[in-house]
Amino acid sequence: MKTPLEIEQLANQAMHSLDNLQQVDANEYLYSKIVNRMQTARLDATVQNRRWMFRLTGALVLFLGVNAGSFYWLSRPPQSTTNKTTTGIAAVSQEYFPKNDTYSY
Repeated sequence: MKTPLEIEQLANQAMHSLDNLQQVDANEYLYSKIVNRMQTARLDATVQNRRWMFRLTGALVLFLGVNAGSFYWLSRPPQSTTNKTTTGIAAVSQEYFPKNDTYSY
């Protein structure tokens, strides 16, 4: 185990070695390359988000179109039924004794 004096000497040596360091200037080409890549990555993310939004918009428009079409198709009255309806005893007699008796007994 090291003594406190040795530890203090090692710490002082490390602190004095930091005094001689100088600031380094970055290469301009490297800086411009890094900035260009960051901007390209941002543009790629924007394009990808725009594609997602177009797909989502298309899916929503398709969904709304199908819903509106089915609502229109299901809400209109059927073409085969007639407006003439029978009520009361006439409906019962027509059900039990049809005019077109196709049964052969």
